[in-house]
Amino acid sequence: MEIIFSTKSYNQKVSKRPRITTNEGPPDKNVTVSAEIIQRPDSTYPIIIRPYKLDISQFSDKVRDKMKFTIVNSSDSEVTLNLVADLPNVATIDIPEKIGARKSAGGEVKLLPSALDKSFEKSFTIEVVTGEATTRFTVPVKRTLKAPGADTTSQKAEPVAH
Repeated sequence: MEIIFSTKSYNQKVSKRPRITTNEGPPDKNVTVSAEIIQRPDSTYPIIIRPYKLDISQFSDKVRDKMKFTIVNSSDSEVTLNLVADLPNVATIDIPEKIGARKSAGGEVKLLPSALDKSFEKSFTIEVVTGEATTRFTVPVKRTLKAPGADTTSQKAEPVAH
């Protein structure tokens, strides 16, 4: 199951409570999805992800299957990075384990062979630990195919049956 939470024009903190309904087990459950919206993604702290959204679109027959990005540690102490939500069945994500104070390191998203002929809009989340503070950053990943013979239908979350 995948829940997509579009922040649209929200700013600051926002929470949504989608209801999960199944035909098995106890009654409906609510899940709380909370986010703190940062209007200027380049001013995030303690890290800056460049680019802050990844577009691995392909507009010709030349296969585009990966994209590199940079993570800048803008704090005065070392940060530890953990991948807490990846892109299952779509891509592998390579991030550094640690980045020193005021240093930068590279990361990479590499599409799986089964995802090369698909368009999608998904995201992955990195947890950043500095001392005792923990922050999470979600990075959008988009792929649009305009190559001849490509499946241009976008894969999004399946609707939940009620």
